[in-house]
Amino acid sequence: MILEQSLKLALIIIVLVYVLLILGVAYYFYRKTKTYDQYNMGGRSMPMIPMILTTVGLGIGGSTLLGYMSDAYALGYGRVWLTMSTTIVFVIFTAFFVKPVRKLGDKHKFFTIGDYAAYRYGKAARLPTFIGNLFAIGALTGLQFVALATILNLLFDVNIVTGIIIAAVFLTIKTYLGGLTAVIWTDAIQGTIQTVGISLLFFVIYFQSGGFGEVAENIQQIPSVDTHYLKIFNIPLSSILIPLLTMGAAVLVRQDTWQRVWASKDINVARNSNWWAALIMALTGAIIIIVGVFARGGLGIETDQPALVYYHVIFEYLPVALGLILFVTLVATILSSADSFFIAGSTMLVTDMVKPFIKNPTGDKMLRYSRLMVLVMGAFGLFLALTIPRLIELWITGSAILAAGILIPIVMGMFWERPSNLAGVTSMWVGILVAVFWQIAGHPFDIHPVFIGMPMCFIVFMIMTFTTFEDKSSIDNEKIAR
Repeated sequence: MILEQSLKLALIIIVLVYVLLILGVAYYFYRKTKTYDQYNMGGRSMPMIPMILTTVGLGIGGSTLLGYMSDAYALGYGRVWLTMSTTIVFVIFTAFFVKPVRKLGDKHKFFTIGDYAAYRYGKAARLPTFIGNLFAIGALTGLQFVALATILNLLFDVNIVTGIIIAAVFLTIKTYLGGLTAVIWTDAIQGTIQTVGISLLFFVIYFQSGGFGEVAENIQQIPSVDTHYLKIFNIPLSSILIPLLTMGAAVLVRQDTWQRVWASKDINVARNSNWWAALIMALTGAIIIIVGVFARGGLGIETDQPALVYYHVIFEYLPVALGLILFVTLVATILSSADSFFIAGSTMLVTDMVKPFIKNPTGDKMLRYSRLMVLVMGAFGLFLALTIPRLIELWITGSAILAAGILIPIVMGMFWERPSNLAGVTSMWVGILVAVFWQIAGHPFDIHPVFIGMPMCFIVFMIMTFTTFEDKSSIDNEKIAR
């Protein structure tokens, strides 16, 4: 799409000012962050409001806003299950996992899920837990690089490859400076902009479109639109189960989810901020889907590039001032999720891959390594973004591998004392390797890897649990869970 030069100039100025503001906040926390714990865990003292907003930023990223809206535009209300899958699982996590995760983290000063896996199943469990998380989070980081690159392409006519590199450099610098503390506090700003902006977009588009009834009538007049377009259940069961068991299930054992629990001031802050975030994520996700449908049935937008629907809406059908606000909303949405995945990945790298090999892991030394691992994570996310053209598929695949290999041993091990180290570690590798093999083989029989890897992991886990035995009386997961 083509923007007027005056509008493009205004957007450029806004983006530059916004970027400088965010970098300024990051530099402020760079001067204040003195310890490994502050850098990776926010000092385990973050208050509720920023925790709500940073968690919303995790759940609603640039790929969600742009991707889910374009999917809804093309396929209808049924795409709401894409965003609901993560919200449903996040509710389960909040109800059943926040308390044990937080108590164990406080008691043992955990930084990563790998720390917990090593505690529960021995040191050998750290590596598969790390591998499963790294690819899921790496894909999510790369996705935000691509989303930011599309903005640079729109504003500056920068080609996508160059845009991805610029996005990676900027986000690496921002995360390098302030760590998780800066991420959470900048998310408090960006999360507010994101939530208010998306809500404002819904109300404006709703009244411009004439409401649900008017949109339904208009949709029925479009020959190219499927008759099930307006039905919430206009989506195959497999299209619900795959997001639920991949992107959704991965939430239970993804580093960024646990890291936010440990960064909160206390259990109550962790639990209550998650409840509020779940509500906001559910509403925001539904709004994004509705706006996508209304863009077609209410505003009459017809395009062969659904990925640009959001830009068509804010620049062609809204007043200029409102369009500028909603453009900032998009930038805030991308940045608030990108840096969160970024710091989660770098925390895993330094804690799971570096710390075990350091003889004297002092606080200053670990802080230096933490910042170095941000650079490594930036390079990894950049590599994925540049070499794998369809990162959404990588995200789903990475999440499938994570859920297939890690979910069952971690979840069942938290509430069940009997499973041995051998049962946990063996089932992890079986789930991961089977899922990877099935993916490389091209989904034989049209079966998704998660539907093969997860059952195999479960079978091996149960067989080895009842055929091997270790004294797990020192593992306090079960009584903590209660």
